[in-house]
Amino acid sequence: MKRALLSLLVLLILSVAMSPAEASPACPKPADAVRKLVKEKEAAVNSGNQKRFLRVIHPERRTYLREQKRWFEDAVRYIDPGSFRMEVESVSPERPFRLRARIKQSYRKDGKTYSVKYFLRFERTEQGWKDSDLAFERMAAGDVIVFYTDPRLKRQAAVALDIVGRAVDAFHEKYSWVPAEAVEVKLYHHPELFRQSVKLSLPEWAAGWNEAGQAIKFVGALQMEDWEESFASGLVHEVTHKMVSERTGDNAAYWLQEGAAEYYQSRLLPGLFSASDEQRIDRPWRFAVLESLQLEKLPVKEASQYYAQSAALFRFLIERYGEEKMGEVFAVLRKYPTIDRGSADKIPELNRRTRAAFKKVLGKTMEQLEREWISEYREGTSRGEGVPVSKKLAIISGLTAP
Repeated sequence: MKRALLSLLVLLILSVAMSPAEASPACPKPADAVRKLVKEKEAAVNSGNQKRFLRVIHPERRTYLREQKRWFEDAVRYIDPGSFRMEVESVSPERPFRLRARIKQSYRKDGKTYSVKYFLRFERTEQGWKDSDLAFERMAAGDVIVFYTDPRLKRQAAVALDIVGRAVDAFHEKYSWVPAEAVEVKLYHHPELFRQSVKLSLPEWAAGWNEAGQAIKFVGALQMEDWEESFASGLVHEVTHKMVSERTGDNAAYWLQEGAAEYYQSRLLPGLFSASDEQRIDRPWRFAVLESLQLEKLPVKEASQYYAQSAALFRFLIERYGEEKMGEVFAVLRKYPTIDRGSADKIPELNRRTRAAFKKVLGKTMEQLEREWISEYREGTSRGEGVPVSKKLAIISGLTAP
């Protein structure tokens, strides 16, 4: 009897949450309010109105708000004008003042249509119903929170919780890093959902993402056997980005970010990929080439070489000058003001700041460091070191140093 009464009470509460219109004729039903919000979001993208777009987002979801700001900036520049669509296929209650809507999202790029379906969560606030991010499952421990889009990712979420927590501790020992806020991780069960959640221009080869102030985002490996080692290493890669962003005030050059992430993903924690598993390089690229390339616009093979080249340069700097000096470089970079733009939009200025930081700490220009790197590489090659174990990737013509 108590169970029946409890069930009746829950249904009554949900019906109230779903039907506040009865209290005020001017207040739309929650499902109608959600549909209106979704259309507002669609119209804001197609009109390029960022303020209108961000008004839809839950104001207390700070990480999501920062992510959506960057998402919007990318979308309005990338997609075919006026092609963004969001359709509500269904709305259902999750609990009082929280709804779950099934969304079909699509856009066109160069005439080709891309679409994805997902569940979006809406919550009632003092300002009305607001978009509160995807309808994630959640687990947490300490200052790490893992969100995941599918119950089948629960095991990977548990692995992520452990790996990210240990990586944060390891970086505290190396660089005295204490995260500015709880470290959020978001796991996605489908690559296209991941890609469209990060930003619409993200290349299809990407499987992980982190940018300053955002959650670590990663594609789950539902169809992959023996996934734990590569999954864990990838998470360390993304935690490294978060650490470097915070220790430098998000002022590290792109190559420095990727070099550090590639280096530590195989060295930070025991039991992950070993250094011998790293992709080797045929010859070092000119430093100016690393500075000039935009990783996200490279084809997959060239992107892989960019990662390998950045890692090789970072490894040289660590082995020659040590982590203490690298920490000093981070500290100098942190003195610069943060630029409130996406990483790709500030490459030239971050290159300039990074050059100045290395010159201040090491007393050498990047061209001098480049010559040291190339000289050491040639010496290693003459001893039979540094030669690729297997040539998996083609070298980009014209990018290697003579």
